[in-house]
Amino acid sequence: MATGPVREQLETEDVLVYPTGFKRGLVLFSILLCVVFVGLDMTIVAVAVPSLSNQFKQLNDIGWYSASYQLIASSFIFFFARLYTVFPMKSIFLVSIFLFELGSLLCTVAPTSATFILGRAIAGLGSSGVQTGSIVLLTSQLPVHKRPFWTGIVGAGSNIAMVIAPLIGGVLIDAFSWRACFGINLPIGAIASGFIAYGFQMPANPPHEAGLPVVEMCQRLDIAGTLVFVPAIVCLLIGLQWGGLKYGWTDARIIVLLVVFPVFIGVFAVMQCRKKEDATLPPRIMTQRSVLAGAWFNACSNGILAVTEYYMSIYFQGVRGFSATKSGAMGLPLFAGMAVTVLTAGVGTTWMGYYYPFMLISSVLMPIASGLLITIEYNDALVKIILLLTFLGAGVGLGLQAPVFAVQTVLPDKDIATGVAITGFTGLLASALFVSVSAVLFQSRLAIEVERHSPGTDRNIFDHGGLVDVREQIGSARLGAVLSGYDEAVIQTLYIPVALASLSILASVAMERRSVKTTQ
Repeated sequence: MATGPVREQLETEDVLVYPTGFKRGLVLFSILLCVVFVGLDMTIVAVAVPSLSNQFKQLNDIGWYSASYQLIASSFIFFFARLYTVFPMKSIFLVSIFLFELGSLLCTVAPTSATFILGRAIAGLGSSGVQTGSIVLLTSQLPVHKRPFWTGIVGAGSNIAMVIAPLIGGVLIDAFSWRACFGINLPIGAIASGFIAYGFQMPANPPHEAGLPVVEMCQRLDIAGTLVFVPAIVCLLIGLQWGGLKYGWTDARIIVLLVVFPVFIGVFAVMQCRKKEDATLPPRIMTQRSVLAGAWFNACSNGILAVTEYYMSIYFQGVRGFSATKSGAMGLPLFAGMAVTVLTAGVGTTWMGYYYPFMLISSVLMPIASGLLITIEYNDALVKIILLLTFLGAGVGLGLQAPVFAVQTVLPDKDIATGVAITGFTGLLASALFVSVSAVLFQSRLAIEVERHSPGTDRNIFDHGGLVDVREQIGSARLGAVLSGYDEAVIQTLYIPVALASLSILASVAMERRSVKTTQ
């Protein structure tokens, strides 16, 4: 007999009447569009990084082109989860799309690196609401037994977008400029907004917090908790981004930032324990075993993808000298392998009822694949690199949707927004964290390895020429040696995914052995 959250879920299913017909189909299509443009934006920036470094001549900013997006998205994901719990989800979702579009517009017209980073931050704020809201809106439109299939479709759509983003980005850069990579979001977002505004219908039964006075709704947002949580995450990421580059690790500013982070997180934890059910993160959800395991696995898998995709793009354009289009095409195997195995795992989970076996297989394959990837050399055959990227993507994809299935299985509907936010937050934070850490590692190793392979070469040459145009400033006599050092710096940065892949096994072992068929 079902008990606890599962029993509550079954009882709720008996009284809810879900939308049907053309309008529901329009909403489901719009949700798919939204995850597509967020997926595009998450990976298209990497192929644009070399062009951005050439445009703005700010090598120290390259980590922030992705990290600013992930930083803000990570910081506000819990706040958006609370908004979806308290306020009408349709309104919150439309506001989220608007913020994402505003950030994309700012990136498109950015005259400076700082303006571009600001645009990425605003887009990240919007994406935080879109990613959480996609699952929340999906849940509101479908009964439990239909959610795994559509969750798989949405997940596949996001992954396909990430697959084609580098290629689309390369084509847009070669045909127009890097600005088109972000302008492409504008028409997609406008279409999705129109469809949601027209077609979205709530189930006959109102959501958990419906009918409350506006004043009480605002009181339940836990704004005080957000005001403590956001600065904590900002201090952490800024400290990691500046440490060892702009300032030494023993600099007072870096020490203060890294000390403030745990202090603020401690205060936030105490606030959450005291507020209980009115907290941004109710302790009963935060400490749920499957939620914690899913969050850990998401952190590892997203960190692997972010760092690998970022620095393989630099490898192809900087070390191998490929055009942006060809570099984008070379990145396709990573996400193509992932897209195939995401669908495979979805079908397998539907048939078996269990998602944790796919996590276990993923945790075995990822360390092997990422370990093999660090064996590539400056003049290796492209076939070898393509096969290794495909292998890594396939390994990651097998377990990528498991945390979402776990949240939908072990939590009642009213808690799904928070559960999705917890697992999504760790993925976003890991992407921001490890892109920042990898940028520190890469930039420090780049200077050292270039000097080691080509003594006497100006260490600031990459600041002056960017990561791609530097070839034009190096004489033919030094080019091979400099590129060997460049290659070695990239490879040493890719040790980070190896470590993350190895740590993912902890999550796979900890995940509860629950079946999605239990809630049908």
